[in-house]
Amino acid sequence: MALPRLVIRKVVQQNALLDADEPVLQLHKCAFYMKDSERMYLCLSPEIIQLQATPCPMDANKDIINDCALWTFISTDKAEYTFCESAGPVRGPVTPVPVVSSLCLNDGDKTMLKITGDNFADNLRVWFGNVQAETIYRCAECLLCMVPDISAFREVWQWVREPTQVPLFLVREDGVIYATGHTFTYRPNPAPRYLGPSTLVLEIPMPANVRNHPPAPEDHDVTAFAYRDAMVYNALHQGTW
Repeated sequence: MALPRLVIRKVVQQNALLDADEPVLQLHKCAFYMKDSERMYLCLSPEIIQLQATPCPMDANKDIINDCALWTFISTDKAEYTFCESAGPVRGPVTPVPVVSSLCLNDGDKTMLKITGDNFADNLRVWFGNVQAETIYRCAECLLCMVPDISAFREVWQWVREPTQVPLFLVREDGVIYATGHTFTYRPNPAPRYLGPSTLVLEIPMPANVRNHPPAPEDHDVTAFAYRDAMVYNALHQGTW
């Protein structure tokens, strides 16, 4: 079922102007003429959806119409929501739909995420991908949740250098899943680079007189220990041990 082709006509004092060619702006009154019809206009009467206008006796370029055929252009808002009934159709309505406006780590705490928005309820739980997070309901505009450990998404995380991004969902107790349009990103510290055995041993400073020659018997015992540790370090560094 569809409406026929319509022609927008400007309305002035209950008269639809047939020859007006100026743009119709917001808050202007107008009428929708059904093209190729006998003065039929779209109306909002409970019984009929079309109304036949009366020709104006004073001007052939005007049609006299009733109030039910008058329309006013106004601005509108559009809202789209995405949800999924994971456990099958629910008995109650899926509205009001929770809307997330912003995310932030709660007061710098990297384990607690603060979610602000609208239409939150105490039967909502936050999910990071397919991992449920412990959720704390504060009010209709605020939720807190514990950030799951990264090991829930990536194994051996300490060797991963790329960030990992997971989507955030709000899930109602009856299984209705709401997409938030937001994601959470785990940003790891860079893994250490392995440069060989020498990087695993701390260099111990030694006196100048033992760098190339063994300590003399009269040297102190500490010098002998420094010489031994230096030889171990050099062997590891040169790959001979």
